Amino acid sequence: FGIMGKLGKAKKEFEKAIKINPNEVMVVYNIGLLYKINNDIDKSIVYLRKAHGIDGHVFEVELFLGYLLLQNKQKKLALKHLETASRINPNSGLAFRVKGEIYLGDKLAEKAGKEFNKAIKINPLDAISLSGYAKSLELQDKNLKIALSFANNSIALEPNNKLFKKRLKTIQLKIDGKPVSEETIKTA
Repeated sequence: FGIMGKLGKAKKEFEKAIKINPNEVMVVYNIGLLYKINNDIDKSIVYLRKAHGIDGHVFEVELFLGYLLLQNKQKKLALKHLETASRINPNSGLAFRVKGEIYLGDKLAEKAGKEFNKAIKINPLDAISLSGYAKSLELQDKNLKIALSFANNSIALEPNNKLFKKRLKTIQLKIDGKPVSEETIKTA
């Protein structure tokens, strides 16, 4: 029902299922997901924590709980769940990317770079990780030509992203010592 946009019906079905088996982790997870869809992050977190308590080794639960906690400004707890998610499924770049974004926001460029690098190895077309990795290198004043390449690649994937363009300009300025024109960025 949820896929068809019938969220009320989906919620009723999940509530029936939870009465049958209150320890069915994916039912609890899906109820949390429905609350998030309805913009009730606090209630969504309650259900995701309950799902985590039932089974702390479900990738979707750990990833989504980490993401919600981050939205709720609980970075330390978010990182704990994102770390668990990345251990459960090391072939998904999303947890690595989100950790990279957290570290970049905290100006921990080296840590951010390591996480973004892992995400890019998994998905070389992840524009957010490409740009984040470029920024982490720029903040470390390290491998600026490589950073420039990653920044250009992120813009090639998302040409209208203002943050990516800003990061590219900053790197270009560090390399050339002069600002780069918007036209140059468009042809990157």
